[in-house]
Amino acid sequence: KLATEQSAAYLPDLAKSLRNLASYMPEQGGTASRGEALVCAKEAVDIRRNLAAERPAAYLPDLATSLHNLTVRLSEQGSAASQSEALSCAKEAADIRRKLADEQPAAYLPDLAMSLNNLAICLSEQGDAASRREALAYAREAVGIYR
Repeated sequence: KLATEQSAAYLPDLAKSLRNLASYMPEQGGTASRGEALVCAKEAVDIRRNLAAERPAAYLPDLATSLHNLTVRLSEQGSAASQSEALSCAKEAADIRRKLADEQPAAYLPDLAMSLNNLAICLSEQGDAASRREALAYAREAVGIYR
């Protein structure tokens, strides 16, 4: 209700609440919970994407976080289509965090390393040799950042 009546003030909070709800739902177990979590995660990304389009400096970090969460929710679905969509989300999150880390390394390098690890996991789940090699490269990059 608040986000509908005063979107500028409450859409960021709605997106955060949806992201959190999506994170807690799979713990309840069952296909319905995972499906509902996915819907919430997608809505959070949609909101964050619109906010980031208007004010990138303020909302790109939140978009990357919501994309990370959506990657996890998609991976839980198990289908090839969901795995492919998860990989796209993981790549987008890593790209955003790489840009942020280039601009402000002290603030965003840890997030970039986390996104690179997530991207490596998604790539390794693709199952083919080329994806596994690419996953290894991203995992090594993440280790290099942490060192």
